[in-house]
Amino acid sequence: MQEIKMMDADEVRERAQESVDTYCQKHDIQGIVGDLVSKYLLDRPEDMNPHEYFAQQLRLKMLAGDEAHLVEAATKVPGYALRQLFEATKRITSEIVPKETIRVIIEESLKVLNCDRISLFVFDKRIEMLVLNASNLEHPIRVRPGQGIAGTVFTNVQSVNIADCYNDSRFDQSFDKETGYVTHNLLAIPIVDFEGKCLGVIQAINKNGAGQSFEPADEILLTNLAQQVSVALHNAEFYRAAIVTSERANALLNMMQSLTHDLGAQSLVLSVATHASTLVRADRCTVFLVDDRAEELISIANDSGIEIRIPKSHGIAGECATENKLIVIDDAYEDARFNPEYDEKTGYRTHSIIALPVKRPPTKDKACAVIQMINKQEFDDEIGRFDDEDVQVLETYAMFVATQLAQSSLLSARGKANSEEFETHTNTTSMKQGMDSFQGVIEEMDEEED
Repeated sequence: MQEIKMMDADEVRERAQESVDTYCQKHDIQGIVGDLVSKYLLDRPEDMNPHEYFAQQLRLKMLAGDEAHLVEAATKVPGYALRQLFEATKRITSEIVPKETIRVIIEESLKVLNCDRISLFVFDKRIEMLVLNASNLEHPIRVRPGQGIAGTVFTNVQSVNIADCYNDSRFDQSFDKETGYVTHNLLAIPIVDFEGKCLGVIQAINKNGAGQSFEPADEILLTNLAQQVSVALHNAEFYRAAIVTSERANALLNMMQSLTHDLGAQSLVLSVATHASTLVRADRCTVFLVDDRAEELISIANDSGIEIRIPKSHGIAGECATENKLIVIDDAYEDARFNPEYDEKTGYRTHSIIALPVKRPPTKDKACAVIQMINKQEFDDEIGRFDDEDVQVLETYAMFVATQLAQSSLLSARGKANSEEFETHTNTTSMKQGMDSFQGVIEEMDEEED
């Protein structure tokens, strides 16, 4: 590791002061502050304190290249609204937990905009959908980019202010017809980060007050809020990534610890299923052992411990085992290989699937087992799809357990004596490959988090 030179407190303060001085000179901070104070002393506004006045003047400067009606509107934003905006900004940017961040954004935006409803659409690149969280929804729903007004605002990265939604061809009336709610007017602002990338859309619906609609001053307020929302969403995403990395690292370490114990075949399979499910946040996991002699796949029910056998050529797991290949399915009902019979009997709904072969060491030309995961669980409790990172982690996991699962499958095909001989030959190589791959995955996770 690179050696870090230790500095005393005085040296740290000196360097920090040099950095501040350089920044102030580069951006003429002294000149900006001087201009603001001079203008405030000349105007002496009675309805604003200095903080509110300075915030308004800075916003006017930022709007210098924008449309004239927005520049004029900025001068009419009342002082109390600026105070609300300031307080909302503090609360929004103080949260990092994803669910709490979304809740606070909606709650504070309702206060600032003085409207009936707030909808927050956040783009999830893993599923390429806008995830809608709204003040009137118990659970989030998903919207395609380009769908409806919010989807259009996201795609075009342009604000929309509609005074009469039912006279606008872009407005989708289906939600109102389904719920009985009437949308009169709305204001939708794109959420753009510091790199110019659109993260989502924040939408205000039905301005409070009879006959009221959203004015340019509301656009100013919501645009300012959207800027802070982009920061909060970035922070929440970093937090989510850190939690995922921590959970996966702990699961891998727990799995390594469990493999040091002398587990029977049934306990081993159940342990593998438990750890694999934690690694990729799957709703369900099944581990199939391959019995080449009987041409069957063997699984053990998690709840009853009953051994279940199916033909090796049967279903997605069978194809994975027979062809020794990875299978990833985003929507099971759109894939001809999926058999919905189990869903129809139980009422369960299968969405996303990943089937990973555990390749028999040392040649890896055959699968000794299959790990099949059902329904990726996202942080909003909705079903997502398995991504490349999930595949990478599971492949590393499979390398660790390959020898142990190979022994279990070989016991039925070649007998205990042959499997013990096989273990002696392959154990060292398999575990070394697993450790090397594990280290690589952890390093990549750390780099992504940084």
